[in-house]
Amino acid sequence: MTENLELTPTTALNWMDAHATQQTPHVDFTLRRGTLTDNGATPWYATLGLGTPPQPLRFMLDTGTLNTWITASCCASDACQVHQSFSPEHSTSYRACAEPPSSVPFGPWGAMCVVLGEDICHLERTCSGETQLCALDEAMRIYLSVSYDGAQFAGLACDGGLGIPAVPCDTPSALLEQLRKQGLIDHAIAAFRFDPERGEGRCLMGAVEPERFDPDTLELLPVIPLSGELNYLWTVRLDQLQIGGETLGGALPLALDTGSSYIKGGRGIIARMLSAITDRGRRPLRVNDPSAFADYPELSLQLGDTNYRLAPKDYFMSLNGGWEVGVQYLEGLPDELLVAGSLFLDRLYSVFVFDPNPAGQRMVALAQPRRAALSASGVWRNEFGSTLEIGTIAADGTFRGQYRSDTGASGVYPVVGVADPEPAGDSISCAFSVSWRSLEGDPDPSWHWVSGFVGTIQLRDGVEIFSTSYLLQRDITPEMPEWMATAIYPSTFRRSND
Repeated sequence: MTENLELTPTTALNWMDAHATQQTPHVDFTLRRGTLTDNGATPWYATLGLGTPPQPLRFMLDTGTLNTWITASCCASDACQVHQSFSPEHSTSYRACAEPPSSVPFGPWGAMCVVLGEDICHLERTCSGETQLCALDEAMRIYLSVSYDGAQFAGLACDGGLGIPAVPCDTPSALLEQLRKQGLIDHAIAAFRFDPERGEGRCLMGAVEPERFDPDTLELLPVIPLSGELNYLWTVRLDQLQIGGETLGGALPLALDTGSSYIKGGRGIIARMLSAITDRGRRPLRVNDPSAFADYPELSLQLGDTNYRLAPKDYFMSLNGGWEVGVQYLEGLPDELLVAGSLFLDRLYSVFVFDPNPAGQRMVALAQPRRAALSASGVWRNEFGSTLEIGTIAADGTFRGQYRSDTGASGVYPVVGVADPEPAGDSISCAFSVSWRSLEGDPDPSWHWVSGFVGTIQLRDGVEIFSTSYLLQRDITPEMPEWMATAIYPSTFRRSND
């Protein structure tokens, strides 16, 4: 029985397979990547419903906090104006708690003045292959922010945060723990994958995706709780930290924080890191041209048996028209504590294991991800709003589909084409033909025309682009001579998620 399996490096892969998405109930969060700012917070967020009827709000899924909070409609601060806010007065299931308003500190960020309330979360739960929108049986306790003290809050990509702490919570405020307690998931695990190029990712609570990571790279790390008020962090042992071959420390605590963007830390360790990165101040912390990365050293973090290497292009962050070193001091942290956010986690498949075995040992599993490959299949939309639907690519590269247009000729048209079924590079060459004989509607002159499209699919700034040139061939008549009957045009499609 996997439920009683002691989780060790030897048994980890079997345990992961037993908790695959198709075998166990889970809650699914689609992650989107918002704008990265210099406030140190993650740009990733998920949208879920809060209240009755559900109000769609953007939450960061945060392993770096105990708090679950949301911007409230009564918030009077300027920072609230850039966020969607929760309106408790429009929720029939909202209940205010008796506690008086209080201030929640966020370190160098400032603080938020909050009131405590309870309401229902609405989530997408999958069980036995069926996905349904479901409401939690028990209301979640949430801080409603009524004011922000600190300009950094205005730069958040989200409207609030869902805490995923590494310690049990007395009140129903930690979603992962609540899902397990209410029987909506069998096991309290949260699996994250990110695709920064596409600007999308996924978090599963209750299950993992073994097909999304390389099992040979799986590293299982026990959580070593910090003493004191930071005991909620998912802290593992950093066996060795090197920059440019220089060892800066060993046996350091490293907190893995999905709510952060930078690598942050206490004054001592960050001072040594910045000194090594800048060659004792000889190199700047900000550059205006990425070609300057060649002058900077590699970062190496050894966790267990694995060295995780970050090239300069990985730890410089694109901000404010240039590139800045994503390593910073965070006030209030112990001198030798490091916190790794999306700068590190974006490149990994990570699983936060809250209670894997009877001993209750928290674990973090890290592995190299298997990214979703480029594919021609799916729905594409061009600059005129016309859609191209490409079906499954057969083993010989052929496919069928449909082209839908409301501009010029309006209708639904059959498509046949070819594309590489197993692309190995960073682009896909694709060609298809369209017969303008619509499958719907009344005949028109265009029913006798044909087109041939040829182009390339590439990922550009996180968006899949299908750039084509197409040849339109009309009938040749005395009124339409050959030179007029043949025309070549450009057309650019973008993948549609509708």
